[in-house]
Amino acid sequence: TFLCSHQPCEKLASPTHVRFAAKVAHHLLRWEPGHNPPSNVCYEVEYKVYGTNVSWTAIPNCMKISRHSCDLTYYTLDPALRYYARVRAVSRNHTSPWQRTNSFSPQEASLRLSGQSLSVTGNTIHVQLQLLFRVGNLTVKYDDIQKHTRRYRVYIRRAQDNRTYEVAETTPEFNVSNLFWDTEYCISVEPDVASRHTRTTRTNEQCVTIGERDRSAELVLSTISSSFITLLLLGLLGALLVCTYIKKPMRPPSVLKSFIKQSSLWVEQESSSSGSLDADPVQQLFLCQKQPQRAPGSSS
Repeated sequence: TFLCSHQPCEKLASPTHVRFAAKVAHHLLRWEPGHNPPSNVCYEVEYKVYGTNVSWTAIPNCMKISRHSCDLTYYTLDPALRYYARVRAVSRNHTSPWQRTNSFSPQEASLRLSGQSLSVTGNTIHVQLQLLFRVGNLTVKYDDIQKHTRRYRVYIRRAQDNRTYEVAETTPEFNVSNLFWDTEYCISVEPDVASRHTRTTRTNEQCVTIGERDRSAELVLSTISSSFITLLLLGLLGALLVCTYIKKPMRPPSVLKSFIKQSSLWVEQESSSSGSLDADPVQQLFLCQKQPQRAPGSSS
């Protein structure tokens, strides 16, 4: 920073076009010199929180500077607040009137990301967006500033023919799948907010290569699948044979049939003989009465 030299100065004109030229986590105040400025003109910058009674506060690094910009990021980070900034020209003991900006919110800054990291698995690219920014000794997160309706436009360019297609994502981590084998792809990302139109900056392209297809893994998988299907079919066939055998009526062997018949006759004979010996006397009397009488004319 160059300081003003102490030379006599005429009446100074105020700086013009004082505005915030801001992108996420980088809030730069810019201005143009006033009409016919002296060669030794310098500038002073102050800021104030919108809607408060706090007085204007000088920016230590932007007092009596010769450049036409001042970094106000550290002082204007809270996305819930709005800020003013003002600039005046200084030359020796002469000062111009202050020139003030419109109110500014960090949410109005042009959108950007720190970048992205890529990794490859098979023919899929895994994308991890980088959302952190360093501001001095502070860390600022993109999603702390843009809290709602965040979107990301992903541009995938195939290097061999520069064919580019676009996909939309809503999360900072995602996969780009079903890509061609043995092909280089370059990816860049452009943040967006669905609720309003905001200027945006696309990240730098990052390129990775999808390797050649691994046939050995497919062969192993195919062998395992074939073996499983074969075992399944054999199991089904075995179950079908068992079911058929159980349901089919079986004719006993002839020897067994003869034995069963003889056993049945023997049981019947035993039952009849046992029944005649153990019959009740009343039953025997009843049976005697039932015997047929002799025919008439027979001798008594």
